[in-house]
Amino acid sequence: MTRRFKRKNKRSKSFRAGLIEQYKFRERVEKEEKARKYVLNLSNHELNNEEVLLLSKGLKFIPTPKTKNAKNQIMLSFNEFARKLRCKYHFGGQEKTNNLHPFRIKSGFEPDRGCENLEKYIELTKLELSSIQMRQTHDNLSLRERHAIKQLKSLKDVVIKKADKNNTIVILDKEMYKREGEKMLNSPHYEEVEQPNLHEIDNAIMKIIGEMKMNSMFDKETIKYLTSGQTYRVGRLYLLPKIHKLNEQLITNVRHGACNELPIMPPGRPIISQIGTPAERIGRYCDYFLVPIVRMQNTYIKDTSDFINKIESLKLNPDCLLITYDVTSMYTNMTFDELLNAVGRSYNEHTLQSQLELNCPTKQIMLDLLKIILENNYFEFNGKHYRQRIGAAMGAVPSPEICDIRMYEITNAMMSQFQYREKIAFHGRYRDDGFIIYNGTLQEANHLFEIGNAIHDLLKFTYEISETEMTFLDTTVFKGNRFSTQNVLDIKTHMKKTNNFQYLHRESAHPTSVFKGFIKGECYRLLRNTSDNSVLDSALQSFNDKLMLRGYCETETIPIIQEVKHKNRKDLLKPKSAKQRKEKHILVTKFDPRIKGIKKRLMKHWKLISEDSLLKTIFQSAADDSLQKAPKSRRHTNFINCLLMNN
Repeated sequence: MTRRFKRKNKRSKSFRAGLIEQYKFRERVEKEEKARKYVLNLSNHELNNEEVLLLSKGLKFIPTPKTKNAKNQIMLSFNEFARKLRCKYHFGGQEKTNNLHPFRIKSGFEPDRGCENLEKYIELTKLELSSIQMRQTHDNLSLRERHAIKQLKSLKDVVIKKADKNNTIVILDKEMYKREGEKMLNSPHYEEVEQPNLHEIDNAIMKIIGEMKMNSMFDKETIKYLTSGQTYRVGRLYLLPKIHKLNEQLITNVRHGACNELPIMPPGRPIISQIGTPAERIGRYCDYFLVPIVRMQNTYIKDTSDFINKIESLKLNPDCLLITYDVTSMYTNMTFDELLNAVGRSYNEHTLQSQLELNCPTKQIMLDLLKIILENNYFEFNGKHYRQRIGAAMGAVPSPEICDIRMYEITNAMMSQFQYREKIAFHGRYRDDGFIIYNGTLQEANHLFEIGNAIHDLLKFTYEISETEMTFLDTTVFKGNRFSTQNVLDIKTHMKKTNNFQYLHRESAHPTSVFKGFIKGECYRLLRNTSDNSVLDSALQSFNDKLMLRGYCETETIPIIQEVKHKNRKDLLKPKSAKQRKEKHILVTKFDPRIKGIKKRLMKHWKLISEDSLLKTIFQSAADDSLQKAPKSRRHTNFINCLLMNN
């Protein structure tokens, strides 16, 4: 009897173990299926399940950092923090209460040692941090996924990119990627050149800066920003795959492994990175003076909040038409001369000077600098060097403002030739996208864009017209319940069909505050962009469901959502006033989930400073604003992205 019972008990244990294994298997299969919607493999390389799971976490996912050198990183960070404390003591605690200089560069000044109590605090706190304990935590990647990082890094025949207008991770065949780039560069917009002389470009810029310096047009901070030594490099061209241009059925077949056309290269959006080039800093300087010109345009739309405020202030006719338009390839279809001439016509240093704190350069100097920026936009692709012959480089800092100024002239010319322009109730534009509310007929609206397409040889308008609803920026404007009663358009958040909602994965090694801040920020956006409460409830519920798929739990999402729902929407739509900034001394270090108690150790010996009559007055604001508010890390290292960038 006993033997029979033991045998039965063993069978039941093995049966339960089998059920658990089956459950784990089904769970893993479902997880892998869900992961595939975030990854699109258009190359011949076959991704294994671990590689798909890893990439589906997103390029912003941070693996749990290794224990090695964790404490060394804290000590290096504290050394910088101690330097800032000594600087504050050295300068007597004189803080800048106004906005920081727009071209400020970190000085790296090393002051002498401070007073006895300050140095004692630094030494004792350093000992406290050196003895900090590392707590146990689980690795957010499995061993197979860790191995997948190495495998993906070793791939030499594929390119891994984020899709254009989408968060999907796209794997491309490297040879086809190169051919697509070279095909694009064979157009009249670009020309192949010999390796450019970067020092010659730098000398041309420095010659103009020298003349401005002689005429006392710079302050010390600006001179230091523009003339401080740096190592230059040529710009770099890369392409963002436009998978939204592909057939939906083709994408479905690729995801299910039923496509025989691989590899596939979708059209690419060219981006020229000018980080580290000779024109980068002078481009930021010029952009500072061009932004106010754009803001003075009567069709200027700053952002979504500005657009909503303008739309909701309008009382409209019941039969008005809603129109959106887009300018095809605005950046690359304007010649250098027309861009410079447009800036010259709109640039008035006397008007600008009243709006800016810095000395405004003369029109001729601004045009000379912009000419250097436009004509010397060299970049490298596939080991060859090129120069853009027509248009402003997408990626250069002042390009949006330069093109915006010229685009404003074109749209004004279009409106001036339109005989029914008095029927336009509203016209707003954000870069190359525009929104019009028209109180006329469909034929008249079509005629408006016939005029627009005849003004410029290269720039063409594409447009959509609707009597009920239209999408602009990240909103959908429509005639809803409010329109039927108040003649005011309703607004809701627009979700693109291509959006796969690849939000930051909850298992990423970020501080908890980052996840909470992200959820609250997105909820604020939904509240701001939604005029109907019933639509808002549906949008928030949908957002919560998407978060569940990314590893979040309702115990942390629901309280934040409920908090946001009780906020006043009008407060979110108010223009933000410029706040005065104070220099704060914050310990900035790489976040590590195994390290806790940094704030406690920073504050343990703070009484050495708070009880000193001199130090108390110097560091009072530092204790209030820095140590108590921001003891945690503010810097993260995106390991996956760093590894894949080399591909």
